[in-house]
Amino acid sequence: MECMRCGNRSKRYFAVYQGKTVCRRCIGFTGDIADIQANSGEVSIHLPFRLSETQRKASKTIYQASLLKDVLVNAVCGAGKTELVYETIAKTLEASKTIGLAIARKQVVLQLAKRLTGAFPGIRVQAICEGHTNILDAQLFVVTTHQLYRFPRMFDCLILDEPDAFPYVGDELLEGFARMACRGRMIYLTATPDREMLRRVKKQEMVEVMVNVRPHGYPLPVPSIRCAPYFIQLILVKRWVEKTKGRKLVFVPTIRQAVFIARLFKWKQVSAKSKDLQEKIDEFANNEDGVLICTTVLERGVTFENAQVCVVMAQHPVFNEASLVQIAGRAGRSPRYPKGEVLFLCGYKSRSCLNCMNILLRSNKDASFASTP
Repeated sequence: MECMRCGNRSKRYFAVYQGKTVCRRCIGFTGDIADIQANSGEVSIHLPFRLSETQRKASKTIYQASLLKDVLVNAVCGAGKTELVYETIAKTLEASKTIGLAIARKQVVLQLAKRLTGAFPGIRVQAICEGHTNILDAQLFVVTTHQLYRFPRMFDCLILDEPDAFPYVGDELLEGFARMACRGRMIYLTATPDREMLRRVKKQEMVEVMVNVRPHGYPLPVPSIRCAPYFIQLILVKRWVEKTKGRKLVFVPTIRQAVFIARLFKWKQVSAKSKDLQEKIDEFANNEDGVLICTTVLERGVTFENAQVCVVMAQHPVFNEASLVQIAGRAGRSPRYPKGEVLFLCGYKSRSCLNCMNILLRSNKDASFASTP
C-alpha cells in the first residue's frame, strides 16, 4: 500500500476512519486538489534582456536531457537558474503537457510567480502558498513544497528550486510530496548540490548541466577570511560598514545576535520571525547605501544591486558550506556592479569557510569569462 500524496508505505501510518483508509503521516494536509488546465498553441517567452551564449546552450541542453532523465542544473549563484528553464517550460506547455515549479520558501514563490507572469504573457500563472490557496486552477503553478500534496501524479515535469534549502532539505514528508506529484521527470536547480544528487549523477541516474559563470561574465566574488575574537569582530564589522560603498548585508548566526548588533550600532535587522520582513527588504533595496543585519533567511532568493556581504561569527555551525556559498552569492550579481565584496569574520577558519572559498575558486577556474575584471 502506498499513499498517493506523500508516498508513505509504512503500515503503522495507515488507519481506517469511517470506512476509509487514511494516511496519518500527511493527514494534516487537508486542502483541495488543484486543477491544471492544459495549454493549446504556441507559448511565447518575453524577456527584457538577452540570454548569454552560455545560458542559451544550457537551456537547450536542459530541455533535451529532461526528455530522457532527471536533470541537475548545477549553476553558480547569480547564473540565472530560473531563466535557464524557460525554454523547458515553454516547450512542455506547447506539447500540452503539465509542468510546475516548487520552492521551499513562500517569499520566493510570490516573487517567482510575478516574474513568470511577465515572462509568459499568454499563460495563466498561479502561486500557491500560505495565504494564497483560494485559486487552484491555472496552466502553470508556482508552489511551496508544502503545497505539492495538491498535485498527486499531475506533473509531467516538476522543477524543484533549491532542493537543499530549509525547510525542504531532510524532510521526508516534503520529499514524498514532490516525488508523488511528478509522474515524469524532475529538474533540480541549485548552486550547492548535496551528496545524494552527485551520487545519482555519478551513477548516470541523472544528467548534470553545469553553469559556472554569471551572465555578465565576471568571476564570482571570493571571500576574504579574517580571524578575531568576537568583540574584535564587532569593531571590524563597524569599520567595514563605514568604509564600504553600496548596500551592506551583515549576516549573523542567530536572531539574538541580529537584535544585539542592530541595537548596538542602530542598524536595522530582519529574521524569519520579522513580521515586517518584506517591508524591510523593500526598504533596503531602495536605499543605495543601506545596512541590514540578517540571519540565513536572506541567504537565498533575494537579489540586491551593488550588495556587499559580511558574515559575523562565520565559524558558527549554522553557517555550513552550502549556506556560506549562497551568502557569498549575494554579492556581485548585477551587471552594473559585478565586483562584489565578501568578508568572513570568524573565531577560527572553519572547514565550512575554507570549503566555501575553495568551491568559489574552483568555479572561477572552470569558467570561461566573457569579460576581464
